[in-house]
Amino acid sequence: MRDCCDIYQNLTTKLTFDQVETNYVIYHLSIKNNDTNTHNFSINKLQLHTGNQAHTPANPGTIIKYFKGWVFTEIENENRLNDTLLLPHQTMEGIVIFQVDNYTTLFNRSFLLRYNATPIPSTSFEKNLEALTVAEQFDYSIAFGMPPYDSDKWRGYTYYPPEPGHSYVWANWVNRTVFESYKKHDEMSLPKEKPGTAEIAYAVKVIPEQDLTVFHTNHSGYEEYSSRSYQIESEGKYKETQLYVVDDTGEELFNKSIDSRDDNTGFAILNNQTYRPFSENMPQMFIPQATIVHFSFYSIYGWPMGMRFTINNQDIILDEQNTIRLARYDNQKMVS
Repeated sequence: MRDCCDIYQNLTTKLTFDQVETNYVIYHLSIKNNDTNTHNFSINKLQLHTGNQAHTPANPGTIIKYFKGWVFTEIENENRLNDTLLLPHQTMEGIVIFQVDNYTTLFNRSFLLRYNATPIPSTSFEKNLEALTVAEQFDYSIAFGMPPYDSDKWRGYTYYPPEPGHSYVWANWVNRTVFESYKKHDEMSLPKEKPGTAEIAYAVKVIPEQDLTVFHTNHSGYEEYSSRSYQIESEGKYKETQLYVVDDTGEELFNKSIDSRDDNTGFAILNNQTYRPFSENMPQMFIPQATIVHFSFYSIYGWPMGMRFTINNQDIILDEQNTIRLARYDNQKMVS
């Protein structure tokens, strides 16, 4: 996450700015006391080792600043691990946050989590990295049938990213290349234009090794939206379909709307080696040992009465061979 802070110097009216970047790695852990004695769990005894560096947990009260995005909301809703007395055979579950130097730390294969000197094994870590690499590098124009950008300069969808002097470019979907194009734009544009606002955030959540059932319903959004001032149209490519993903215990991992009212939401499924848009004939799917990858991304750039907002949420499911079986996006594109 990076934002631009306006600073007054020497109490004058000269306005300068600085880019402040923060990067986090967040683990979701389940910890059980297998001893017959009570254990005094200390959060500060957890350490994340990357190469020759060791990171201690951030304060459990750390607020992950966000503007909008499903992954950011999920983080804020998670239970935070803290110092706790664990009774014999008691289990606790929650997240621990580490602040790291750079987001590329995510791809450091020397990642090792320790409690005191004891390594905490994770058989799924390598699989996480492989799935994340595939999801971040995939060209989603293949699945969604549209280029990554929507530009006022090119008057429509394009493969040309934002560039200094042409900031009114919105993301149709996101991968690592798209994120880095906005990051580079901010770095190049801020010194050349008058001080304003530049915020960017990119979050990735990986859930490995899940036996998933995927299905959709047309119970429709009519009841859900019936109290609103506008009327839902019954026509459209998805007809208010809701997508559900549940694990092998029947627990719902997420459900997302595929909205027919505009083109800001879309869905693609791999069928006979070809990505096809959703159809109401889509059968229920079972995907064993699947990995879920969620993206949330936003970028804000500009100044009052000239601000560009682009916001994206994306959901990817990969099978055991790390083939993307289905992908869903929603985006918001705004100017103020």
